[in-house]
Amino acid sequence: MSEIELKFVTGDDAHQAFTQRVLPLFEKHRIQVNSHREMRLENDYYDTEKLDFQNQKMGFRVRGNNGEYEQTLKTNGVVSGGLHKRMEYNVSLEKSQPDLALFDESVWPQGWDVSAKNASLSKQFSTHFTRNAYVVALDDSEVEIVLDCGKASTEKASSPINEIELELMSGDINTLFTLAVLINDNMPVRLSDVSKAAQGYQLLHGFNAKIRHLPDFLALEDTTTTEEAFSRAVQTALAHWQHHEHVFCESGSIKMLAEVAKSVRLLLQSVSLYLPVLQCPELLALHKKLVAHAQKWGWQDDLQSLRYLLSKKSMFSKTLSKHPAVVSYLQGRQTGLMQAHEPEKLFFDNDATDIKLHAISLIQNKPWQKEATGYDHPVLDHAKGWLSQGWQTVQQSMPLSKTMGPVNYSAVEIMLRQTLWSGFLLGDLFVEERGNFRAPWLDLLTGIDELNALLMLKQSIDDAEVDSHDEVRKWTAEKLSTLIRIMERTRTVAMQRDVYW
Repeated sequence: MSEIELKFVTGDDAHQAFTQRVLPLFEKHRIQVNSHREMRLENDYYDTEKLDFQNQKMGFRVRGNNGEYEQTLKTNGVVSGGLHKRMEYNVSLEKSQPDLALFDESVWPQGWDVSAKNASLSKQFSTHFTRNAYVVALDDSEVEIVLDCGKASTEKASSPINEIELELMSGDINTLFTLAVLINDNMPVRLSDVSKAAQGYQLLHGFNAKIRHLPDFLALEDTTTTEEAFSRAVQTALAHWQHHEHVFCESGSIKMLAEVAKSVRLLLQSVSLYLPVLQCPELLALHKKLVAHAQKWGWQDDLQSLRYLLSKKSMFSKTLSKHPAVVSYLQGRQTGLMQAHEPEKLFFDNDATDIKLHAISLIQNKPWQKEATGYDHPVLDHAKGWLSQGWQTVQQSMPLSKTMGPVNYSAVEIMLRQTLWSGFLLGDLFVEERGNFRAPWLDLLTGIDELNALLMLKQSIDDAEVDSHDEVRKWTAEKLSTLIRIMERTRTVAMQRDVYW
């Protein structure tokens, strides 16, 4: 059968928080509890020696519940910002021993040798938890709310499970969002696209705290409609946001925070770009929420400048290694920023989850279809005008007749990033010259990142009040001067390129 579900994780005991803060509100919101049951579920996940299930992004488990056993296969589905759609197949077992041959042959990928996989199966990890399942009714819809509290474990490691899953059993998908908003408004949660199987595999193989880079351009075709292009942009931004949020929570790597901030800005630019055509109150409301939430991530720019200054791979490393007092001051500023803003709390922030739910709901419901025209036209019809508008703003803000210094580049940074985001969102419609045009502008953005770091270093040298800082101050001034000369040459090249649209 097919599942449609939303999934939250929470730092609290999920069931205790739910029963104390959410359940008492059901009567007020006309939500009826049809049933409640508590189970102790013990799940063993299996894979082959070559990890065929993991490689196919499938999960295979045997579940024990009070002496009864069932094996389940979950196929690779579609995750749209936290809304999961995938196929699930269940077969009852007489004992805990798995048997792939009991599934219908149609569930397997092409060329899948069931007998060979059966012979190669071995237990990889377990997820043991207490499940509280509520079946609730709202209007003509029925939803199962599942709260799982326990742990995932291998022979060598374990991690906690505190999850809430909302699965639509019948009726209107918007009931999922109504219940999700009620939960988010009353307890700290964040949307998750990480399954228990994925959590187990992370324990098994170790956590890989790597950035998952965005593509050079959002994939589009000439025939892609405006609403389809917008939906792809939203899904891309949400997936990037949730992935790096999860990686930070697991690893604490501050590199991931820059990617989260980037995701928020990409989502904001996507809404801003498409709003003139997909005009509707719901999209306007999302835009307003994103503008406010993006401001909560403004501190990230300073944090990443500090990360750049302190990196052993950066151009600053050799010089700053001779000035431990300055390094110590920078490290203190970095620690102070993290303590002041508590990024993990930002992930569980009501507004952050509300924005994600709002965005997922929008691309499911497409409310602009009742308010606007042009949403079903090819996005190509709008793209040239939108790109030209951004390019005109760039030309007016940084004309070649004007010499630009550090203050000027800082002033145009936001505008330049927004314009290049628009190019990311639309550039795939114009393949031939886009890279040649964008390359010097992307170099300028890299230059602005270096400029911001140098300006922070310049200010920090004064603030640190350390002796013998004339040498590093002089070095910083020389680097600033050289960087601005390079950026001015790059800007000249960039402004003289022919547009690609």
